[in-house]
Amino acid sequence: MKLVYFVLCILFCASGVHSQTLSGYVYDEEENLPLQGAFVYLDGTTLSASTDSLGYFKIITKQKFNTDLIVRYIGYSTFKVTNPYQYTAPVKILMRQNALELKEVVINGKGPFTRKQMLKAFRESFLGKTRAGKSCEIINEEDIELYYDSKTFTLHASSLKPLQIKNQYLKYNIMFDLDECTIQYRRKTLDEVYQKGMYFVGTTSFTDVSENTSVDKHRRKTYYGSTQHLMKTIASNDWKEQKFALYVNGAPASPHNYLKVTDTLGLKKVEMQFKSENIKPLNVRLSGISEEQMQKIQEESQKKRDNLRFDILYDDKDQSYFKYNTGTFYIDSNGQYFPISELQFGGYMGDLKAGDMLPADYR
Repeated sequence: MKLVYFVLCILFCASGVHSQTLSGYVYDEEENLPLQGAFVYLDGTTLSASTDSLGYFKIITKQKFNTDLIVRYIGYSTFKVTNPYQYTAPVKILMRQNALELKEVVINGKGPFTRKQMLKAFRESFLGKTRAGKSCEIINEEDIELYYDSKTFTLHASSLKPLQIKNQYLKYNIMFDLDECTIQYRRKTLDEVYQKGMYFVGTTSFTDVSENTSVDKHRRKTYYGSTQHLMKTIASNDWKEQKFALYVNGAPASPHNYLKVTDTLGLKKVEMQFKSENIKPLNVRLSGISEEQMQKIQEESQKKRDNLRFDILYDDKDQSYFKYNTGTFYIDSNGQYFPISELQFGGYMGDLKAGDMLPADYR
């Protein structure tokens, strides 16, 4: 893969810039000339702007978002500014033109599935099969590249151009810049019954196209019981008020016994924890039990602890579960958590896909 390098320069101004204002200039790197009409947006929000004849843009936000600033311009490589709020003055972004690339064609015989079959499987898995997901339409499906790896039973999807998605149920037009999507199966098939898991990553920009308040009902229904709702609940520790309940290995559990929430750098830090009193020390020997037997009991206890199943029940009806990796993650004020790879959801929340996404600035 060709490496693309970007240059980000800070322009210092005499006047101060508001901490919640993102501004700057977008230029062509080679010619050092302003680019008019570049699209600039905060990933995962409805907040965006276009550059003027001077290449200038400005986005005013009511609060800080833990997301990247994305710059797109036709014929140029996408530019990402990580932690854009760290810059207290306008930034100058130098865009590099895309080199003409010829796609490599590999002739290895006909694949096991047709493009139509792969596209259908991708559409259902990526958008989801909820009411919101089924209402979505990808306008430019012809830009989607699909490949099925028969050795790993994996469907790969990507797109050189952002996917243009119309969500009729939630009344959002979504620009989804899909970097990668993989759908794994347990055998050589596209049947969702044998689907092992899926993963997709990219950046998104939302445009609100609602004309009245009737869509609010649909958006609220999508929000309640979602991962975004759960993360806000964990951060605020108001499980009962938000109608969430935690179960560990099938038994009702107090979130305080398993989720330690602390403040750090304007975020909520969540650490998985386990009450020490629930684990008997090795130096306590029960009557009739040898030290070797006690050691075995403790090993089994630790093994069970490492394989705890965490279930989430919302409003006594929507059941989900999650698994964790390291046991530590962070939540911002908008209910966005990171790293994304830390938690894997199943059940109701696992069924919510791109068609059920709400922008981070949704209220």
